[in-house]
Amino acid sequence: MSYRATIARQPESLRDSIAAASADLEHIDASPLKAGLIGITGIGASFAAATVVAGEFQRLGRRAQAIRAVDLMQGGDMADSIIAMSAGGRSIEPVSAIQAHQGCPSFGITKEGNNPLSSVVGAHIHFASGSDATPSSTGYTGTLIAAGLLADKVAGRASVEWATLPAIAADVLKTAGDRMEAAAVIFNNRRAIDCVGAGSAFGTADGASLLIREAARIPAGPSDTLHYLHGPMEPMDATTGVVIIGDGREIKLAQDMAAIGSGVLLITAEDVADAENLVVIRVPAQTSRIARAILDILPAQLLAATLSDALGLTDTKFRYRQTDTKIKAD
Repeated sequence: MSYRATIARQPESLRDSIAAASADLEHIDASPLKAGLIGITGIGASFAAATVVAGEFQRLGRRAQAIRAVDLMQGGDMADSIIAMSAGGRSIEPVSAIQAHQGCPSFGITKEGNNPLSSVVGAHIHFASGSDATPSSTGYTGTLIAAGLLADKVAGRASVEWATLPAIAADVLKTAGDRMEAAAVIFNNRRAIDCVGAGSAFGTADGASLLIREAARIPAGPSDTLHYLHGPMEPMDATTGVVIIGDGREIKLAQDMAAIGSGVLLITAEDVADAENLVVIRVPAQTSRIARAILDILPAQLLAATLSDALGLTDTKFRYRQTDTKIKAD
């Protein structure tokens, strides 16, 4: 299935993911996540998701931290419980991270189960998001759905009406799709694109930068909003672009970056007007940082597809596939 086609079926995928993960969670004891430090881990896009999820657990009053799987692989009792995420469940690093913490309560989130990660964790949640493409779209949001439902179970209350999210996502896709022609103009021939956000939105920025690198092969990287003001923004000018996600300091940053000539896409819940070099996409505010992150990534997915098309890279495959990052199927 093409990348655009998988983005278009996000509402259907979200419905399927909610149903599958909810069914699994009925039989899972989440009490180990109610005390101590929760380490949330993954590799690649799954680590971007881990940053989002850690922010939501923090909002709920839990001690939680996104920890890189390559660090957890070293052992050392870095957390009191671990949530490991890998859409395919075959990435070596999160599996090794769990194996290095044998006595630690662990929870795995994967697409289907029956994979190396699901076999080493203490409890497993699958999200059944269906077909995906390169780069991942439904696998990323399905991971977030499962983690959001798990966070609600730990909190003992629902932070969002999850059943309404697919319809909201469909509206966001329509809104964002209508803005892509304007975004294509301001991002034309940009030599590099920064992606900026704070808290859980920093995870979304990380995920967005990875999409741009994979789909359009444009150098891109993430930065925390306030950190960005302390030097990382210095190379930006009229030859660069910025994707900014957020409702606070991000708004002035977006306006300032547009004023210096950078192409800017601002994803926000606030009522902000377009300007020269600035395209604004509004998404509905959400109490759950995970639900908000799902909506925020949809415009970024469409932007990556738009940039890919403009460069003649539609549905391009990875050039530099590695042979030692996945555990082979039996």
